[in-house]
Amino acid sequence: MATTTTGQWLNQYVAPQLLQEFKNYKDDFIAVLKGVPVAAITADGVRWNKLINNVSFYVNNAAVFTPQSMNGEKVFVEWEKYDTDPTAVTDAEVRYLAYDKRNEVRIKHTEAFKMGIRDHIMWKLAPADNTNANMPVIRTTGEDDGTGRLRLTFEDIVKYLEMVKGLNLPNQDEMYIILAPEHSTDLILDNKSAKFFSDRQIFYDMETGKVRSIMGFKFYENNAVLAYSSAGVKKAKGAVLGATDRRASLMFYAPETVYHLERTKILYKPETEDTRSADPTSEFRIQTYGLVDRRRDVGFGAIVSGIAS
Repeated sequence: MATTTTGQWLNQYVAPQLLQEFKNYKDDFIAVLKGVPVAAITADGVRWNKLINNVSFYVNNAAVFTPQSMNGEKVFVEWEKYDTDPTAVTDAEVRYLAYDKRNEVRIKHTEAFKMGIRDHIMWKLAPADNTNANMPVIRTTGEDDGTGRLRLTFEDIVKYLEMVKGLNLPNQDEMYIILAPEHSTDLILDNKSAKFFSDRQIFYDMETGKVRSIMGFKFYENNAVLAYSSAGVKKAKGAVLGATDRRASLMFYAPETVYHLERTKILYKPETEDTRSADPTSEFRIQTYGLVDRRRDVGFGAIVSGIAS
């Protein structure tokens, strides 16, 4: 069996696939998030106005109508700053390598940036807890998968769809769920849907294994997932999960999202500017400003794995 140690062979062949990232940085769902109009962008963040709809509808009204004022609200989302760690590369370590390490470092930073943005978006859009009815958070109710986690079922999806439709969102075609890996598996294994549909492949495509968009939701799948405590509180990004913490799928209503990245800056200091080190060193990192947020706290939610008793 192969063994690994820290360091690099200086003059040996390196297969290209060994330079590839082993982590999944899939971020296809970002394409459906809503951008920011140029006119709303300011030096401090994004600002826009919205009107609160207070128009009433009458049938056979016999009274004198009274004009109503329509009030507005000011919305502000401030910039966030996104960075990657600087990576240092010395002249001594790359002088005889059979590949361009400096260029591969740039690629690794790009991959890390994509994964970081993806994780941040999912965490930022998810409800902080299960206390807001406009951002429904439910627990799965299926069978114990053998680890103390209750599986996601067809009935859970139907129940959740009823809750989301109760929010009366204007565009029912823009409701999305990013499935956690175990929830995707749960739906593929679910056999109770056969009671309601003659097609036993109701939730997945046999050839690709992907979960189909169904029941009013469009599904994405991602290995970067959320987690909630047993009390229904969202866990911090990257937190170590306890015995009763459970991972979750994210639901979001795209029209209420806002996402924007400014021009990404590549910060590079070449080794030719290092006049003092014994081994001249170059440094590289990525930095930019951007923002992601909910326009208002309506139309977001989570499906959290239940805890077996």
